[in-house]
Amino acid sequence: MERNEARYRVVAALLQAGEPLTLSELVRVSQLTQADLAPVLRELVADAQVIEGKLLSFKSSPQYCWATRWEQKAQRRTVGSRQQLEDVIRSAGTIPRAQLDVHSAPAQAFYEYVIGEYRPPEDKRFLVFLQCSVRRPFSTSPSHASMRRAIRVATRSDPSQDFESCPVHVVVLASKIGPVPYELEDIYPANVRGGGVKGYTGEHYDRVRPVLAERMAQYVVVHRGNYDRIAAFAQGRYGEVMAAARSIVAKRCADPSPFVILPREGGASIESMGESKPCTYWARYWIQLYLEIVSWLEPAQRHGAAARLRALHVHLSPPSHEEVTTGEGGEQP
Repeated sequence: MERNEARYRVVAALLQAGEPLTLSELVRVSQLTQADLAPVLRELVADAQVIEGKLLSFKSSPQYCWATRWEQKAQRRTVGSRQQLEDVIRSAGTIPRAQLDVHSAPAQAFYEYVIGEYRPPEDKRFLVFLQCSVRRPFSTSPSHASMRRAIRVATRSDPSQDFESCPVHVVVLASKIGPVPYELEDIYPANVRGGGVKGYTGEHYDRVRPVLAERMAQYVVVHRGNYDRIAAFAQGRYGEVMAAARSIVAKRCADPSPFVILPREGGASIESMGESKPCTYWARYWIQLYLEIVSWLEPAQRHGAAARLRALHVHLSPPSHEEVTTGEGGEQP
C-alpha cells in the first residue's frame, strides 16, 4: 500500500477514536497490516503528532492517540484536579505563614487530597521526586532549573513547560506538606514561600522527618501502579526523608517498585559545559538524574538523548566517553 494512503488511514482512525488505541485496535480500525502500519506510526510519533505509551491503565500498551487530542484531555483533567483541590483547601481555611507546618489544617488537607482523591496523569510513565526550594512555585527555582534540564535533555520535554507531553511526572517533597505534584505546585499552601527542613532545629527535624517519610511513602504505595519507574533526586535531610520513605514502601508492598536516590556520592558530575564551569551543587550533579532516566528509555530514545547531551558539550568527572556519546551507562536502582 502507498505510504500516503496508509498515513491517511492511521490519522483518520486516531482522530475518530474516542480514546487511545492499542496496536491491535489500530490495525483493526485502519484495516492495515502491521507491516504497513509500523513505519507510518514511527514517523507520526517522531514528528510529535501522535503520542505513544501507556496512556490508559486498563489497556495493554503501547497505545496511540492523536497528540493534540490527548493534550486537551490532559489539560481538562489537570483543571479538574486543581478545582477540586482548591475547594478542599478553601474548606480548610488559610492561616498565617508562621503557623503553617505539616500538622496545620491546610497542609493536612492538601496531603489528604493528593493521597485520596487525586489521580496522577495517566500518560506519565516515570515518577521523579524532587526536593523543595525556598522560591515558589518550586519549578521557578535555580535548583529545579538544573533538575528540569536533566529531564528535558533525557526526554526532549520539560516537566513543567511541556507538562502534557513529558513522560516524567515530578512530585516535590515539600517540607511543610509532603508530596506536591508539579501541576498543583502553585496552589495554597504549596505556593507559600518559606524555608525547608535544612533550616529546622535538630529537635524539630526529628519530629517532622517521620511524618514526611510516611507521607512520601504513602504516595508511592497508593499511586505506584501508575508508574513504570521511580527515582528521587534529593540531598542531605531531603535524601534522608526519601531513604526512610523507601524503607517504608519496601515493608508495605509485596512487590515494591524500587527507586534510586540521587545524587550518589562519587557518582558522575559535570566538570564543564561548553566554556562554562558549573558553580552550584545542582548544576554539577543533574547529570546523574539524566543518566538514570536515560537508562529507562528505549534504545532509539537513548540515542536522541545522547545527541542532545552532546550538543551541550558536557564533560564529566570522572570522564566517561560511553555515557556522553551513546546515552547509555545510567545507574540502575
